[in-house]
Amino acid sequence: MDHTQAIRKTVVTRLNIAHKKPGDPMYPGWATDDDCKDVWVAFITTRSGLLPETVGMQVFYSEVDAADFAARFAVGKEIPPNVKWIGHEERRLHFIREKVSNKSVPRAGTGDEDSPLAFDVLIGAGLETWGNGISPLVRDSLGRRRIGELKNLFGDNWAVAAVFEYCWINLPPSSPAYIAALYKFHWYITGDDFAAGYLWRDLETLVHGVEAAALNSVEMRKKAGLAGSEKSVKARETRRTALMEEMEAITVRNPDFAKLGADTVARLAIDGCAEKAPALWKQGRGQVSEYLGEIRRGEAGQDMRARFEKLFGTKPLRRLPI
Repeated sequence: MDHTQAIRKTVVTRLNIAHKKPGDPMYPGWATDDDCKDVWVAFITTRSGLLPETVGMQVFYSEVDAADFAARFAVGKEIPPNVKWIGHEERRLHFIREKVSNKSVPRAGTGDEDSPLAFDVLIGAGLETWGNGISPLVRDSLGRRRIGELKNLFGDNWAVAAVFEYCWINLPPSSPAYIAALYKFHWYITGDDFAAGYLWRDLETLVHGVEAAALNSVEMRKKAGLAGSEKSVKARETRRTALMEEMEAITVRNPDFAKLGADTVARLAIDGCAEKAPALWKQGRGQVSEYLGEIRRGEAGQDMRARFEKLFGTKPLRRLPI
């Protein structure tokens, strides 16, 4: 598992473009230049994974640029991390450093004790070293002057701030390394136990949740296999095969559907499966997520798993060794 990569997909749920002139309500005067008074503001609502929706905005100085943004990030489309900073990297860097220096970093939602998992994640990601020191990667990225500033600001906890600043600048917010670094910033620097506890549990969910769900499903299938008849086992295999075939057919008709993810395509496929073989699907429709997990993990056979990975280009996550 690469702890520097985003775990959650961020998808656009709403997008509105507003043409603003000086004097209009919510006119973003702070974002304009002297030579440009009219602006077009994109209010974009997104959802990352199952987290609550968030709203941000992007200011444009021409209607064409605003329309291009709306076309690229229409409702339902996945957006890359930090999209609102495209073309403004220098401003983004200044913003992050100012926020870190003022301890005004992203806040989540009960305090828990120190978590060794956060240390393991950051060491595994190559950002910290044993003994709680920062890695050469972080040191070289921030530079001697910035590290000196952080030492003056945070004393013994300067390394915690340095690692989080690096993560905020370079990593997606849903990556385990980012969450681990933010957890440590709140635990050691802001003293916000509530935020630290939330992040601690979120980190456990991201790193261990996939395995926990997989093990639970495997155990359920073992018990069902012992109790079930050979006929029910065969029917289950047939339903998995039919589901895979229908998912392949959907993505052949429209390859863009694969970008929505396996869970979404499976929900679309189940109706087609039931229409083609209603007797087969009198039972089993409520177990589609389990069928998908068995295919993904290879329990339905390596050939089936290879077909799945050909469609979605994903591999099962592995638990972080601790």
